[in-house]
Amino acid sequence: MIDREPVWRFTSDRQLTQWYGHVQLLPSDAIGQWFCIDRQSGNLKWQRQHFRANSICGFDSGVIVAYEMRSDGPWTAGFGCYGLSLESGALIWASHGKGIIGKISRIFDFIPGFTNDLRDSPSIVADGKVFCSSGRVLNVLSGKTVSQISLDEVRKMKPLPSDAWRLYDSSIGNSESNVSLGDLVLAHPSDGKHRGKWSIFAKTKDQDVAWEFDIKQTGLHIYGNFYSYRLAMPNIYLVLSDESRYKPHPTHPQTVVANPTRWHLLCLDVATGQIVQQVSLGDELLDECRIEDVDEHGLLIGKSSRELVYFRRIL
Repeated sequence: MIDREPVWRFTSDRQLTQWYGHVQLLPSDAIGQWFCIDRQSGNLKWQRQHFRANSICGFDSGVIVAYEMRSDGPWTAGFGCYGLSLESGALIWASHGKGIIGKISRIFDFIPGFTNDLRDSPSIVADGKVFCSSGRVLNVLSGKTVSQISLDEVRKMKPLPSDAWRLYDSSIGNSESNVSLGDLVLAHPSDGKHRGKWSIFAKTKDQDVAWEFDIKQTGLHIYGNFYSYRLAMPNIYLVLSDESRYKPHPTHPQTVVANPTRWHLLCLDVATGQIVQQVSLGDELLDECRIEDVDEHGLLIGKSSRELVYFRRIL
């Protein structure tokens, strides 16, 4: 559950995130692309514009490790490796150079076989090092290459997906992504997220159904992606709307347009499947609300890619 009144609100004059990013909660801060908010007060610490670095990989030793996400026709890929100061947002280093050499290399970075270091991107950030997709290992403070490991070693270092991600993964047909939580196993049925449907169930270890929940019992709507619901024990949080996010275009068949609506936050008890709290996210009509991040202390909601609302969790 959460406190019904938010701790703070923040409105950005730019998009909160870029590409597939989200605003991330750290122990003392909330980080978007590119700004930093004091987590306790909601005050803006810094705001920057970085035209290349647009996606966060991880954090270590006061450094934000980022890369550039690009899309051109059928492909989307990460390029480059960047270190930004967590304290100020300033660019500390780039794996392909910050000065004239870096600028020249960027001119050629689409040419096959050329400036391969620029094409390389961070994969894991840990223990003062950045492990890149090529096997390069960088010092997180300087961006300098310190060693090289095999691609198999990089893949083995990948952390296991969180319970929240595995639960979402089960909603898209991955039956192996059921989540075991003590005496219960959570999962979506095979048609649990299809054409506006959304449901979830819990089974005991003896395969008896402990509870079932279907979104249609609320009369509300859910978009169904990872940002619309999140497992955070002992609850599942859902962001729901009065109406569907999209509606048919009035004159163009097979086309939809945004449908601004009111939004709510629901809290399910994992042990019982019961709704234990419903909080209005405001009376304004918005294109989107989503769960940016949640941890043991708080929950961060993004509104229409411009406003952040931070709630304290009650455990």
